[in-house]
Amino acid sequence: MTKDRIGVSLLEIIVAMLILSLVMYGFVSLFTVSKRFVYHSGSRVVSMEVGKFFFEDPGLSVSADEYGPPGKNCLYNESLCVDTNYTLNNILFNVSYKTSNVTGTTLRKVVVNVNWTEPQ
Repeated sequence: MTKDRIGVSLLEIIVAMLILSLVMYGFVSLFTVSKRFVYHSGSRVVSMEVGKFFFEDPGLSVSADEYGPPGKNCLYNESLCVDTNYTLNNILFNVSYKTSNVTGTTLRKVVVNVNWTEPQ
């Protein structure tokens, strides 16, 4: 004897809701990770701009006539390169300078290091 069924059983509804909840969890996780990635990318762009701003500091600007004697500018005297902090969007950016000689030349190498900590 067969019985024609109309509608869905409780078990089918529970299975469908389980599948739907797994799919929704995946979407929510994707949006959370995407938001964190966008926030981190924004912090990286800000750190590059902060580094560029401090690298273009007037103490590093050296023209040909004042390049000569050591100790006259930031390239030869690291104490003239002032490490500093910069706060933007409640994020503290620490900027530091490091200078060194380039081997085999009279050139100087300047490295600007920008560190920051993002909130989790």
